[in-house]
Amino acid sequence: MAKQVEFETSTELKRIFSREFDAWRQRHKLTINDLSTRCGVSQSYLAHVGRYGRIPSKPVLLLLALNFGMRDPRELFRAANIDEAWPFDDGAQISKPEQQANGFLSVKLDMAGLVDAIQGAVRAELRPRTLKDLLNGRPLKIGLNPTQPWLFQMDDRGTPDYQHGLLPDLCGLLENSLRCQIQTSVVQFDSYLDMLRAGDIDLFGPMLSTPHAPSNILFSLPINRIGMSALLRTRETSGLPDLPRPTRFEDLKDPAYQIAVMRNSRAHLIANTRLNRANDTLILCSAPDEALDRLLVRGISRPAHVFICSAMSAKRHVALNPGCFEVRFDTPSTMIDIGDNAFAIRPDWPEVAPTINHAISFIMNSGGFSRKIREMADEYGPGVFEPVWNYPRAGNE
Repeated sequence: MAKQVEFETSTELKRIFSREFDAWRQRHKLTINDLSTRCGVSQSYLAHVGRYGRIPSKPVLLLLALNFGMRDPRELFRAANIDEAWPFDDGAQISKPEQQANGFLSVKLDMAGLVDAIQGAVRAELRPRTLKDLLNGRPLKIGLNPTQPWLFQMDDRGTPDYQHGLLPDLCGLLENSLRCQIQTSVVQFDSYLDMLRAGDIDLFGPMLSTPHAPSNILFSLPINRIGMSALLRTRETSGLPDLPRPTRFEDLKDPAYQIAVMRNSRAHLIANTRLNRANDTLILCSAPDEALDRLLVRGISRPAHVFICSAMSAKRHVALNPGCFEVRFDTPSTMIDIGDNAFAIRPDWPEVAPTINHAISFIMNSGGFSRKIREMADEYGPGVFEPVWNYPRAGNE
């Protein structure tokens, strides 16, 4: 297994950055996006400094101290474990905005040569990074989404084989197309956000893409589209009122319906927006098994009438638990929604999205994998599992 590349952190640097940034923001009425522009790095780069105490490069530390106008900028060096003297005269600072020339920051310094060096170093950080640069010799790490078991082969016991099936085949094709080694591991849905943010995985999925995803998670081109339905409890339980079966999705606006959704999923977003259900009126679950227990188990704390999920999941759970559930809104005319099934990409790798999309477009346009998608779509019926017909031609985006 390749050694994981992580950034250095400093608790003291995190404390100093937060203190100075809060004072700078209140003084100038500006945002972290403004500060990142002035320092020549991305917003997510500076967010890592504030959130984790990430130690940035020396040029960025210099520009942070100069922007903040720190009385003792040597604090930043000490917090970043840089055992060097502060290179500027006391009182050196970034000039006021109205005095700045067009282009890069105008800096009041006596050491013009060092200013040029800072500018060159920061511009180097801004240059487009390729996938090869970002991987630095290690494998691309893909977290496999176990909530879509139909993308894997099933063994004799009905358990998904995460080494074989549609998704492992796709990962093999991506490995060839991207010309890099790929390392896969099963990642639970409730962990993928933290793991993408921390860089423990680079991609996760496939999953139903969610507009306004948490933490600015990016999404690739879809590998297919999936309809969304509702799984309805058919067993009576003393913990729930007996309600009529919903005939329209809007019926679930009635607060008497207890609704389970996966936290931070597309279903969660739909329940918040289309049903106007606040989080405290929903049962937010971390895993599909938890949501199923809310529908299946008698006497459980906070039982649910309904689990909003993909139509594929709903049909599968009905087949596995005969007599326990009923699928609602599973025809093309009643489907709650149809969403793109895509890979989530770590938020600090925006440069990778076009590369991943190019590879997916090439794979889908080559025919073999898309044919398997069409065969699965034929098996499950219209609207449940759909191919994507209009991929951009690889190389012509």
